[in-house]
Amino acid sequence: MLWNKRRNYRKALFLCVFLSLFLAGCTLNKETEQHTIKNHQKELEKEAIPPSFHEQEIMLPIQTESGQFNSLSGWLNNEEIVYITNVGLGSHVYTYNIFTGKDQLIFESESPVASVIASPSGKRLLVHTAPTSFEGIITIIDQNGKEIMSERMEAFDFAFEWNPYDEDQLLLSSFTESWDFSSYQMNLKDKKLIPMQLKEPFAGWKSKDELVYLDWGQEEALLFAPLKQRSIFSEQDKTILDKIYYMKAIKSLIMTITVPSDKINESAYTFLSSDLNKLADLNIPHLTRFSDWLIPYFDFDERDHFYTFAPLYSSEADTYAEGFQLLSLNIKDGEKTVVFENLENEPLSCSPNGSHCLYGFYFEKLINMDSKEIMPIIKE
Repeated sequence: MLWNKRRNYRKALFLCVFLSLFLAGCTLNKETEQHTIKNHQKELEKEAIPPSFHEQEIMLPIQTESGQFNSLSGWLNNEEIVYITNVGLGSHVYTYNIFTGKDQLIFESESPVASVIASPSGKRLLVHTAPTSFEGIITIIDQNGKEIMSERMEAFDFAFEWNPYDEDQLLLSSFTESWDFSSYQMNLKDKKLIPMQLKEPFAGWKSKDELVYLDWGQEEALLFAPLKQRSIFSEQDKTILDKIYYMKAIKSLIMTITVPSDKINESAYTFLSSDLNKLADLNIPHLTRFSDWLIPYFDFDERDHFYTFAPLYSSEADTYAEGFQLLSLNIKDGEKTVVFENLENEPLSCSPNGSHCLYGFYFEKLINMDSKEIMPIIKE
């Protein structure tokens, strides 16, 4: 997961800082970083209509046609999900319609598929295959499997960020085993990989040609960092917010997390428009770890709803065992709703209209947000 990459990157940086400060007789702390089907039930004429029409019957579990189930990757649209199977030493990638039960093979690889990331519109997919531990192939395909661009790169791991304002662009960062990084702009229209000089490997898109990122610096171990923005055409940056712990940018929205000085047991989530006007906020108890705070898994839908897990009270992450609430926040009006009680904090991916969410470390479960039913996606 991307958060784990951020944590590993921060840990490596922390180790270097810690050792140098230890030799000088000082100690510092290091911070690490950790995403409805609308029931359009119209009045129909008095005809015999199958119950499944109104209920939007879910066709699960998936019956894999070949290979062994590996994981699900997310949503293409309100009906179709993407999943990966292991076939020999390689992988297959399928789309699956949860209402019709139809699946389609869209990608085959003789090497393992490490991840599949759909573009915000669902019209394109990034497929990362790993021929060796220190090499990756990044392939962009359309929703039917037609190849758009492919690049083979030497790297231990990668981080990707689709440009939601222009899906002909992606931000790509490659990592060595020691977490040194190089960043690139992947231009699909021109089929070019353009090197970029970035201070940090993890950034989001503020507009079609602007990035935002947290500038952690290279010489100090900090818990908070300034949020900066820069153009992809320039190396000059500008500070837009201070003392931020975590940042996530999606289309027309930037979410920041910090810890208020007067409420040290809470995480303060702030939701801003892309021009930095405040839209909503949310405070939840947080769980502490050795050098930072746990960020529960979260996601957004296209109806301006934010979903996240929240502990019942502040505690240490290693000892907390009371379960999590699944919260929904309407960013437009600030209304907060408890959707579920007593769930585990596991990865979450919600359909664009928010009616269903994939849930679990392999996205192996489906949550119906209306009926509150949780069902397995893959037959055990």
